[in-house]
Amino acid sequence: MRKNILLACVFSLLLIGCSSIGSPSLAGSYQSEHVDGYMIQMTFQPRDNSFVEYIDNRQVDKGTYEEIKKGLYKINGEVQEIEINLNRDNSFEIVIKKLNQGIPIQLKNIDDTPIYIGTEFDDVEEYKDLMK
Repeated sequence: MRKNILLACVFSLLLIGCSSIGSPSLAGSYQSEHVDGYMIQMTFQPRDNSFVEYIDNRQVDKGTYEEIKKGLYKINGEVQEIEINLNRDNSFEIVIKKLNQGIPIQLKNIDDTPIYIGTEFDDVEEYKDLMK
């Protein structure tokens, strides 16, 4: 009897551990392939639930994010508010209406560490206009 209880406990722990393996959390740096000549990057900092969005290394939005339910996040930016679904492969899709004819753009995790771009450009407003 004791052996069966012990085996049931071990089996339960293994199931719980394995189920969490396939569920990444939104953190680090994400990047798209080139879309209409542009590259989209997003950085998520879980320490304070902040994010920064870049188009071609130009900061176009920033704000906070929250997990609504497992894998579903609400992005609260200064420019836009959107929801994203984080996939098991640690990627998600966003829509930027003025890029890719409104077709979703996939961003893939490139690093678990948030990467921030500090370079200043004199054409940032042109890139921010893509977000409107």
